[in-house]
Amino acid sequence: MTVKELETSLGMTRANIRFYEQEGFLTPKRGANNYRIYSEEDVETLRKIKLLRQLGLPLDTIKQVQSGELGLDTALARQQRTLEEQRAELAWADRVCASMRSDRVEYATLDAQKYLDTLDRPAEGEGYFSLRKDSTPMVAYPWRRFFARWLDLTLYSVLWSSFGLLVLRFNPPDSLLINLLSIYRDYVTMLVVEPLLLSTWGYTPGKWIFGLQVRDPYGKKLRWTAAMTRTWLVFGKGCGYGIPFYGLYRYYKSYRACADCETLPWEEECGYAIKDTRARRCWGFVGAMAAMFVLAIFVVVQAQMPRHRGALTAEQYVANVNDLYRYSTHSQAGAMDKNGHWRNRSDMSYTIPLDHQIVVDENGVVSSVTLVDEQIGERVISECVFDKQLAVLSFAAASGGYNSVSWIGSGVLDAVSRQGFTDGTIQAGKVSITQKVESRGYEDLGDWLFAQKDFPAEQLYYRMEFTMTLQN
Repeated sequence: MTVKELETSLGMTRANIRFYEQEGFLTPKRGANNYRIYSEEDVETLRKIKLLRQLGLPLDTIKQVQSGELGLDTALARQQRTLEEQRAELAWADRVCASMRSDRVEYATLDAQKYLDTLDRPAEGEGYFSLRKDSTPMVAYPWRRFFARWLDLTLYSVLWSSFGLLVLRFNPPDSLLINLLSIYRDYVTMLVVEPLLLSTWGYTPGKWIFGLQVRDPYGKKLRWTAAMTRTWLVFGKGCGYGIPFYGLYRYYKSYRACADCETLPWEEECGYAIKDTRARRCWGFVGAMAAMFVLAIFVVVQAQMPRHRGALTAEQYVANVNDLYRYSTHSQAGAMDKNGHWRNRSDMSYTIPLDHQIVVDENGVVSSVTLVDEQIGERVISECVFDKQLAVLSFAAASGGYNSVSWIGSGVLDAVSRQGFTDGTIQAGKVSITQKVESRGYEDLGDWLFAQKDFPAEQLYYRMEFTMTLQN
């Protein structure tokens, strides 16, 4: 049978049938058109479920009977005892109603305790008419809720990092203080954005992926003030105000409370609902995290590209150098002027960069850039890899016809770093990079040249000429 035929035959709705499938009672096969095809065994299973559910048996009990963990006779005996208790409760409720009507009570003057105390009740506690039915159902799923919030915070972090790297050109150093400030930046964003999203859209991105809804006691979206109060309570009671170690403790306490279906502090005036627990939502989370990881990598790569591209004027080339220098070194101490000379060298905390000899053609376009490192009498020479890579990024990456992806794939920067103190030529798109080295009295030990023992200091000589030429 198809699902439509099944609805007609069994008197069930499609929602009933899909629900029992999700609960694992049956697994229909798929036809050539990918539609579900229900076998006679599936049909009979649904008939049994329909009968047992209409007898009031819980789903968990029916599952135990279906799997053979519990005998049907035992399950029916238990249900008979339950029904007997319910009949007694219903009779008690009927007597109370009759007594109240004979007393002609009114709501305004009703003495509720009188009827609760004086009439014998067959069940202990709340009985059949339990007040638990009047409470908002607790949605536990602590791990889904945790990963939903983790996704939100990760999204805020990626967006802020993208804005800082690409717009503000702020490349923060890796330090404990900076990392802690970044965490609090994301929490502040959460405190602002989450109430707005919950009161308008009804979700955050993480909650939407996991099918989690936050609603007020009437099933409606939260008002902004209620959403703000909730988010602050999550930040304080759930995340421990972001304080290291204390935050982990609060996460653990919240996990335990959620797993035990306790009402969390931020759920006193609202509650969670969940659409479904399908595995595809978990895969959606994995896909979203992977997408943000790829975006973060792309932003980092894009931020290292020169701001001016194509045919560069001298001013644009200098602007590229200064921007990438500040971005890479986190220093504002030095800058290169329009003639390629570095200013404020005495204030620089880094090694003094090499001057850039900039040549422009008749159209005012930079045609070549040369860096020269010449030293006499120095006993130790270090390779100026940073200077060369800075120049290559500012010129070859801009003029060679690259985008951020093709530039990383080109391997030009790695080739420059491997050149060492040897002569060689590297082709970077439309730019030819040539290095010529002349030295006397030195021994090459990789990234360093050391003066040979007993070689006269006044005869020590080193000269490196690094030239980038734009080819037509």
